[in-house]
Order: sequence, then C-alpha cells, then structure tokens
Amino acid sequence: MLLKARLQSLPDIEGLRKLTQSLATLDAIMSPEWEYRYYSFNSKWGEGEMMASMRNGSSDEYFILFDSHGAIMKGFDHESAMSPWSAEEEKVWPGIFDGVPVEFETFLAEPAFSIPATTFCI
Repeated sequence: MLLKARLQSLPDIEGLRKLTQSLATLDAIMSPEWEYRYYSFNSKWGEGEMMASMRNGSSDEYFILFDSHGAIMKGFDHESAMSPWSAEEEKVWPGIFDGVPVEFETFLAEPAFSIPATTFCI
C-alpha cells in the first residue's frame, strides 16, 4: 500500500516530462560545466523519443524514456538492499523488469541506461 501511495504521488507523464526538463534547464543555468550537473534532458534522444536522467556522482541515477507509448523509468540507489551488488551473485533483483510492456523492450537493451545497475523500474 505504501508503494502504491508513493507511485501515485508522481506526476502524470506530461508533468514528469516538464519537471525533468525544468530540472535539467535549471541545472544547466546553475552549473555551466556539464560534468558538474546532476540532471540532463535530451529532447532528441531518438526519433520521437526524449530522455531525462539524473546522476548524483555517488552512483545513484535514473533514466526516463518518453515516447509515443508513454514513459519508462529505471533507477539505481547504491544503498538499496535491492542493489545488484548487495548480494554474492551480482544480478538485478528478481522481478524488477516483470511487466515491462513490449513497447519498451529496446529501453532494457540500451547500454547508456546502465540496465545491470537497477534497483527500480516503473
């Protein structure tokens, strides 16, 4: 129930796109040097695709792909018990990618999104 409440607190897809784009714009203004920024937004990631990301320098990150099908987000929290590196066998937590629509299968194959480093996927 707590997880459902937290997911419901996320904005809708258009609101999320606007929020992530605004964060990246503000970060670019505040940090002209790209390597010091946390947030990024690429409005031309692919044909009909936009991509938002956050990297905090401590290996925590998220990537969001926006396209005509909607949006998919994956992230990594290095302190999470679900971290692939918290267990002897380094692998993504079972079930993380269960239920990902077929329309987003290419997202899961994109090397830039660091798929092996995933603790959540929405």
